[in-house]
Amino acid sequence: MKYRITHITRYEYQLPASLCHNLVYQVPVNHSFQEVEKVHYQIEPEPHFLVTREDFFNNKFIYFSIEEFHKKLSVEIKSEVKIAEPVWINAIPKNTMPWENVVSWLRSTEAENDIRQFYLESDHVVFIPGIQDYVLESFTPGRPIMEAMLDLNSRIFNDFDFTPGFTDVSTKLEEVFLHRKGVCQDFAHFTLACLRSIGLSARYVSGYIETLPPPGKPKLFGSDASHAWIALYIPTVGWTEFDATNNLLVNDRHIRTAIGRDFADVVPLKGIVYSGAGQRMFVNVDVSRVE
Repeated sequence: MKYRITHITRYEYQLPASLCHNLVYQVPVNHSFQEVEKVHYQIEPEPHFLVTREDFFNNKFIYFSIEEFHKKLSVEIKSEVKIAEPVWINAIPKNTMPWENVVSWLRSTEAENDIRQFYLESDHVVFIPGIQDYVLESFTPGRPIMEAMLDLNSRIFNDFDFTPGFTDVSTKLEEVFLHRKGVCQDFAHFTLACLRSIGLSARYVSGYIETLPPPGKPKLFGSDASHAWIALYIPTVGWTEFDATNNLLVNDRHIRTAIGRDFADVVPLKGIVYSGAGQRMFVNVDVSRVE
């Protein structure tokens, strides 16, 4: 599958801003199942300084600064990627090792540090009361890790309501668990907390997913959104990705942009602005299939 992604972010300031510094995590990267063919970005006003770099997790990001008065900021990232079906789609591994054995392996010297670093708590992934009881309903003694994870993914999909506007980036995981409501970012953080609380390594994945309009309706430009899911490390299989929002194993409709411990590592656009008043933000995302 080949996709064209357009991500537009606009800020309007009540008073002119004199300076801003920004990081942009919206650039897809090459992956074992993903090939980036084109990336183009347009920033207005034109930055005084701009550079593309890689972070600790090998994510690509753009840093730029604007060092003059401006009342608006527009960041538009356009990319084209080719996605192949991940190996786990056509051959879901059945006989994976029991999850307790995976925990023991992660504690051993055989597991590499870049895998083990993802079983710790982080800013948005904390081991809240009751979360171990929840995850252990799926991760029963001796159960193969893949079977247990598919069950957990399905339970979160069925137990939680997708409710845009109920949460924001500051909402605590306790609130999400209490009310069983949130959006993809919340479901990813909750899944990560479940898995890490029992000693497994799992990481946050940001990106996009192709959405389809209702039957007979045209697809509206800009009606998509950023998406988030998780990747669990399974020995002999590798990082395997699950989307609890849609109760899916990640497939060729998912486009990856970055990985991290949680959302804080891969915020699509963040920065510092010097202004004397508030601001408004507008976001348009479009994911279109290229025939």
